[in-house]
Amino acid sequence: MTVLALSPGMVDEPTESDPPAQETTEIVKRRIDPDSGTAEYAVLEIVAELEDKEIEALPSLYEQVGHFVEMLFQDPPALEAQMEISFSYAGYRIRLTQHGQVTVLKVKNSIEDC
Repeated sequence: MTVLALSPGMVDEPTESDPPAQETTEIVKRRIDPDSGTAEYAVLEIVAELEDKEIEALPSLYEQVGHFVEMLFQDPPALEAQMEISFSYAGYRIRLTQHGQVTVLKVKNSIEDC
């Protein structure tokens, strides 16, 4: 697992008018098997691990994004297309590439905030 921590002032120094920033933001990067039959479950496993919950305790991925995760791998575009999807789910912003690279950024404090 690769975890990058970004400090709020890394790009610009905050000004007095900026809202207070969180201490750090973690970006989690993982790789999943780009298989249409297992990709949705693999995304759920990542979120469940980050939340320290069972998959059954998570909201329905299907109700959030339909079958777009599955469809990305079902009939993949040419490699040159560098296709990716991104969506919000259970307090995270998730980016998934056609090669199986998953990037997860926490955007809410808890699933209950969603």
